[in-house]
Amino acid sequence: MTSFAGRHLDIVQVMILSLAEAHPLDHIRLWLFEQDIPMLEIRALAEFCATLGNIELRPVRVPDAASFARLQELGGKPDSARFLWFVAHQQLPDDLDRIIYLDASDIIVTGDLVPLLNHPFLGKYLVACREFIDLPPLLIGNARRAHHCGVPAAVIRRVSRGLINSGAIVLNLSRFRRDGIGIATYLDTAEWAHERLGLRFGDQGLFSLSHGSHYTRLRDRYNHRFWAESPKRIMSDPAVLHFAGPVLKPAYWRLSEDQEQQVLKHLRRSGSAVLRLNNSLPLRAAHLPYLRHWWRICARTPGHARLGTEADQRMTAALARLQQESNDV
Repeated sequence: MTSFAGRHLDIVQVMILSLAEAHPLDHIRLWLFEQDIPMLEIRALAEFCATLGNIELRPVRVPDAASFARLQELGGKPDSARFLWFVAHQQLPDDLDRIIYLDASDIIVTGDLVPLLNHPFLGKYLVACREFIDLPPLLIGNARRAHHCGVPAAVIRRVSRGLINSGAIVLNLSRFRRDGIGIATYLDTAEWAHERLGLRFGDQGLFSLSHGSHYTRLRDRYNHRFWAESPKRIMSDPAVLHFAGPVLKPAYWRLSEDQEQQVLKHLRRSGSAVLRLNNSLPLRAAHLPYLRHWWRICARTPGHARLGTEADQRMTAALARLQQESNDV
């Protein structure tokens, strides 16, 4: 399953195509959770899925938009669709006891996800990778209870960033149903976190504030965040590439071959390891192959024309601005 909000649903085609090509012999039911996508766009995505031969799109319009809008408001994040997987166990058929959730816009699938689907839960709500790759795992329960028992606010703030990364997870639908978890659970935690500690949070943060370390750790190959690689730690067999953390979102930035050479030349001349195109997220030479991979898949989707044009314009303007700043210096 995945979730999406707003305009330009065509960006999801990239993840879907990668999923289809990684599972050529499987029939995949892809549940799309949404609240406000125009039906015309949903039909277009369903038609695209039908052309792939092994993806069946099943849209689910999730009710109670006000509650999810409130979570978005309290958490201070851009959209409410990130929270929709919280009610997957209530919206999906009762005979489904587990499901993979994939981020809609910044993931590509590069390997078999069947082992992920069958990963044991060990009694937990989720199977997920840790958010903090290089820090020891934090074992904690409900954040409000922990704070009441004296856990420092600094620790709760770390929890609010997410003990898990929600880019690729497996939901234990049966356990959520058995424990009667609903949107009210998350609203209650969100109100407390916002009013008491002034915390910001997304879906993975709010899950962690509500349930603590209620997850079974997953191998990072199923949610590979390549920015954390080093020469001594290279992921040789990633099954999921996640453009999360301090990296450019590929859908918004594309480099031509000439522009790649400009970037590499600039890095060599400056002696810097990073180039900041938008004053925040860094572009590193090691990131370029991953960006190219995303765009190779995108090039075979109907959404490529729009996405490519806009990304080219954004990149050209950013590089021109950097060149002008360099000339001024």
